[in-house]
Amino acid sequence: MQPNLPDLTEVLDEIEFFERERTDRQVVELAILLYNHGVSLRKVSRVLGWLGVERSHVAVWRWIQKFGQRLTEAGRRPAADLPAVVLMDETAVRQSGEEFTLFVAVDPETRHLLHASVAPSRNTLTTRRFLTELAELYGRFPPIVVTDGASYGPVFTPLGITHIVRRHSVRNRVERWIQELKRRIDTFYASFTGANVSTTNYWLKQFAWAWNICLS
Repeated sequence: MQPNLPDLTEVLDEIEFFERERTDRQVVELAILLYNHGVSLRKVSRVLGWLGVERSHVAVWRWIQKFGQRLTEAGRRPAADLPAVVLMDETAVRQSGEEFTLFVAVDPETRHLLHASVAPSRNTLTTRRFLTELAELYGRFPPIVVTDGASYGPVFTPLGITHIVRRHSVRNRVERWIQELKRRIDTFYASFTGANVSTTNYWLKQFAWAWNICLS
């Protein structure tokens, strides 16, 4: 049986999020969850105002980035465990007018986002780096990776991974996550044009955690 993920309160405690944080923890948790459900930063700020807590959209943004950065620094993985079979896909995203590659790994059974990160391009080196990041998070490489047939080069075999091509099943199962991530990233860059790849990956880290917690 898949172990349950810790709830948001537990995660925030473990990464010492509230150290030197003056806002009530329940307010911060609500803001993080609202934002990750698609509510804009300004609307989150407005909701907090209705609750009697005056915080700007910039303050909300700082909580989001702090959450992602603390998760990254703590090496916390977004899902409870790495399954035997992982679905992997990639797509192009734009950042400040430049094109980058978004890699995503998904658990086909739980639908949890296992890992997501942005790289300058898709090639053997960046694909291997993504798989290595996945292994560093979960302590091992996945035995089987299923993709839609995109040419990743000779990257899987040297890592001891069996690569299986399923052109339609991967896209159908991962498409929801890809589209939602792209939609949110588009909004993210519309508001924060100075963001860089590191900032994006902090954002992706907290997004995966919040999304998976809501699925559990």
